[in-house]
Amino acid sequence: MSMRLETVRKVVENEVNDISICKNVSNPTQELHTVIDVKDHATIRTLLGIYEKEDERCKDSDMLYFSAEGKNRVVYPYVKERPLKDFYMSDALSLPECEEIGKNLVLTCMTSELPYPLLFLALKQAQVHLAADRNVYLSYMLDLTDLDAYKEEKDCVRLCAEIVRDILSEKEKSKADSYVLLFKKTQRNSYLRFTELYRDLDVAGAKERKRNLIAAFWYWFGDNRDRLFRILFVVVAILAIFTLITLITNAIFGDVPWLRFFIRSFETIGLESLLQ
Repeated sequence: MSMRLETVRKVVENEVNDISICKNVSNPTQELHTVIDVKDHATIRTLLGIYEKEDERCKDSDMLYFSAEGKNRVVYPYVKERPLKDFYMSDALSLPECEEIGKNLVLTCMTSELPYPLLFLALKQAQVHLAADRNVYLSYMLDLTDLDAYKEEKDCVRLCAEIVRDILSEKEKSKADSYVLLFKKTQRNSYLRFTELYRDLDVAGAKERKRNLIAAFWYWFGDNRDRLFRILFVVVAILAIFTLITLITNAIFGDVPWLRFFIRSFETIGLESLLQ
């Protein structure tokens, strides 16, 4: 393998695995990687077995595995660290913006190439990050001590729902439909699939948007006020000119010629005249 890794920073050290941020010094760009050195042989067998079992879900995964210098090394891409818990400020965001973050987290989990047991660890260990544009992404600094090969989608979606519920918890006072719905369903462990969670967020969020329709109209009106007034001015000017021409025509001819068409069109309906 043409990859020579040099440690930049140690993140975790324990009996099961170490986690480091390393750069690939064999590449001119020296890109960074998240490297998990698995010390426990049972854990590495479990990890490789998980990937083999979920081959279809993880076929495009960026995970690399190799053994070197007596180490079982699992290599993932490195992503910029912006932990959701550090960068999420609910007081500074509106309810729709908070709901957007929640939906983005669900979409990220739905499209993640991590096997469900590792996705569960990522959610459990708060490896969830928030981009400046409110997109959500996962990192791979995973402590494998509690790795459970039997975790499934339902386990991940329930944990994800709890995180989204916590994101919306600051909006509880506004009786947000999305928070109320998630609170009830997480209490009952109702979610089995990510699609169910996403649908609920979308539907509940839609109700909230309807309530804000009037506010949205006034925002739109404020942004387009000058254009609307210009259009209104043109319409009023045209009507004023038309009225002036009508008055002048009536003064000269005693009636308004173009109104005859409308009047005479009602004098005869079908074959009978209304003048009889």
